Amino acid sequence: MIPMRRGAASPRPLARLARASERGAAAVEFVIMVPALLLMAGLMLFAGRLASAQIAVQQWADSAARTASLARDAGTAQAQAHGVVTGDARASGVRCQPSWTLRLDVSAFTAPLGAPGKIRAAVTCQVPVGDLLLPGLPGGVSLSAESSSTLDRYRGKR
Repeated sequence: MIPMRRGAASPRPLARLARASERGAAAVEFVIMVPALLLMAGLMLFAGRLASAQIAVQQWADSAARTASLARDAGTAQAQAHGVVTGDARASGVRCQPSWTLRLDVSAFTAPLGAPGKIRAAVTCQVPVGDLLLPGLPGGVSLSAESSSTLDRYRGKR
């Protein structure tokens, strides 16, 4: 401790002045930080929901292309691919508004037996994000995925 001379001013008024100037600083920091943290949490939820939905939509396209490539004709391929995407969409829990769409290119079925061909599937899903309560976000984000599968060149026809 530093000895003080008699008659010198006490350091206490300076300490009081410093404390008085910092009054309310914690409240101001709280008011600034809470909305910023909530915004960051909302953006992480947004990114997580989109990543999860994109993975699911890609899996639907992969399943549709593979299932259609195993069929013996174009009509059966369309029906089976649609059924697989319906089941996968229900099981994944991803919500699409109003629903998902499947485009399937089955033109390879018209090629003669032994000729190479590919079945192509494209799935589109409008994922709702309006419930995240983030300002500036649209009501939904459109996700799409494409996949292809080689048609068995030695498939049998009925």
